[in-house]
Amino acid sequence: MARLAVDDAAWASRWRSRSTEEKALLALGLLLIAVTTGSAPVVTAVALLAVGCALAGARVPWRTYLRVLLAPAAFVLLGAASVAVTVGDGSTGAVWSAGPVAVTDETLGRALHVLGRSLAATSAMALLATTTPVVDLVAGLRRLRVPDAVVDVAELTYRMLFLLLDTAATVREAQAARLGYSGGPAARRSLGMLGSVVLVRAAGRARRLEAGLAGRGSSGTLRTLAPARPVSWTFVTLSVTVLAALAAWSVTG
Repeated sequence: MARLAVDDAAWASRWRSRSTEEKALLALGLLLIAVTTGSAPVVTAVALLAVGCALAGARVPWRTYLRVLLAPAAFVLLGAASVAVTVGDGSTGAVWSAGPVAVTDETLGRALHVLGRSLAATSAMALLATTTPVVDLVAGLRRLRVPDAVVDVAELTYRMLFLLLDTAATVREAQAARLGYSGGPAARRSLGMLGSVVLVRAAGRARRLEAGLAGRGSSGTLRTLAPARPVSWTFVTLSVTVLAALAAWSVTG
């Protein structure tokens, strides 16, 4: 069965037994502060707190946490680079210029600010992702009265993801055994065939799943049992205190 490092980290996390509401309060609170503050020290504090809670508090392996951050960080860097570049008259305070394209002190400062806030927000969401399995998140969404159709789509997407990863791994292994990746043209042809096989099998599995649910008289919702976990009011109080302190620092700073 295919596995994801972030999923393994969430199940093995030291915070696995904590209530989803506790972790969501801390992570979403840090996210809200990160995207609303205009203070660089507060942004740095949010990022350090999120990383510290994940690595030291929840004992998430640092390599896994770094891998979770890498993919969104690439998009963040591209976005910040586009903010840093201006087209037109960049002669005033230009740090670098090439014809009409330039990087000025103002655009560079704005790009660094966007970069810092985005990375801090990403760190906060990575904290939630690496400490809370998807099944707990789905159960939390149901408790928040999110429409069943939305929750069911998220749950089925999560389930189908592993099935498709298994299919892709099996097909790729068979292709490699037949020297399907021995050269550039062969690798491109194999990748194209791999994509087509995965799409066809995904459509087939979806049809069989729909037929199976209809045959069992499905009412339109896929409810699952979730263990009840008591909320630690000590954790909640500490989280609220830290978030309030960061919010006050952001306002006064």
